[in-house]
Amino acid sequence: MTMFFSAGTPKGTVVAIPVALEPDARPDVADVAVARDFVTEALRLLGHTPVPLDISPDLLRDRERLDALLRSTGAGFVFNLFEGFGDDSAAEAAFCSAVEVSGIPYTGNPAHVLELCRSKGDTARLLRSAGLPVPDGVALFPGWERRALDGVALPIFVKPLCEDGSVGVHPFSLVRRADELDGTLARMLDLFPEGVLVQPFLPGREYSVSCIGNGAYRAVGVSVIDYDAEGETIPFRDYASKWDPACPLYPLTPAPAGAKDGERASMLALRAGEAIGCRGYFRVDLREKDGTLFILDVNPNPDMTPGGGFMRQCREGGIPGERVVAHLLELALEEHGRRNSRCRAS
Repeated sequence: MTMFFSAGTPKGTVVAIPVALEPDARPDVADVAVARDFVTEALRLLGHTPVPLDISPDLLRDRERLDALLRSTGAGFVFNLFEGFGDDSAAEAAFCSAVEVSGIPYTGNPAHVLELCRSKGDTARLLRSAGLPVPDGVALFPGWERRALDGVALPIFVKPLCEDGSVGVHPFSLVRRADELDGTLARMLDLFPEGVLVQPFLPGREYSVSCIGNGAYRAVGVSVIDYDAEGETIPFRDYASKWDPACPLYPLTPAPAGAKDGERASMLALRAGEAIGCRGYFRVDLREKDGTLFILDVNPNPDMTPGGGFMRQCREGGIPGERVVAHLLELALEEHGRRNSRCRAS
């Protein structure tokens, strides 16, 4: 059993926990409040003092006021759960950048990693340049030309270029017939004018690997979904299946992967984290085709609700919730010291 210990965070440390303040938030945005409740309780069990921070779009735009608010908390850490707003996923990196300017240690990935991973196209190009297996893909934007899809064979999968949390993934994202293609692309580009990513659909098993560390990463768990074994269902998780309890696929829980498959997926996930420069924690999603694994996505700010995949994998690996929270604080302190050392050296 793997255990983490936090020796570098004195008890009584004030820890600010920011989330988006947004009326009528989408389920994936509102769910972060559940994660904050969990982290708040874990921090109290560890003897720390959690302070909630609600971040509105107006506050994020006023950097001077935001900086004053961060400093006024007296926080020794920011436990960064902020994932942006429903209509502005770029706010995730913008907020982290403001925290970096404040000089307060923070958990999770730096702003440039959050911004990179927001673009599925940029992430895929970087991973491919590092020699990692990534599905071929074409980024399309409003006004796209037909020749952009030359050589692209059905079935294909269409998803937003710059979203996460399965936002914009629907049953119609899988296009099997040529007569469905134009309508699907028009619909998706109307919803997501920043662009969509068109990739070949990979029909095999889907893996998810949760990782922790600052360069010396470790995989804390690997889960797998075998859609062929699930019977009559769409062969992927769409937005509703992750966030709508009324969806028939909502109860679907990935199973722990076997040792051999888990090791194979973990190796690729750790290499992906290294290529991108992840810090603190991250999750990598992969999918199989003809026995070969391909990296689909790198999530640099995974869901920390108790029922989410990251925390479930930690529990399955024998790591209780408060230990995960403690270790993320320790990693934040370690990375903060490393950044300060680099600044002094330059």
